Amino acid sequence: MEKGTFAFEDWLKEIQEEVAKRNLSDALRTIAEKILERYGARVWFAEILGKRWSYVTGCGGEDPLPLRQIPLTPRFGLVAEKWECIPPSEGEAILAFLRELLAQTGTSSVKSEG
Repeated sequence: MEKGTFAFEDWLKEIQEEVAKRNLSDALRTIAEKILERYGARVWFAEILGKRWSYVTGCGGEDPLPLRQIPLTPRFGLVAEKWECIPPSEGEAILAFLRELLAQTGTSSVKSEG
């Protein structure tokens, strides 16, 4: 188990270093791709507009079910399919990283992709 935890920490650190060089939209897309690659869970990011979650970027599918909506900040959230495939402690670490990234980066630079 320790070896798996260490591998996760290396994986997360590698992502942190990679996305530090990118704008926020590209960083979030890269994170979604890495999560899909490692866990088989599709995730995408959305701007929260009241009850509506508006797609920003990620690896979302046509009609993903079941969905899990996870607020990250008052303005942005993560939508996931197969989030349960991620071990709980790793999922919490990923969410903490995303919340910190959004807090540090700010949100004005995120633009929807068309």
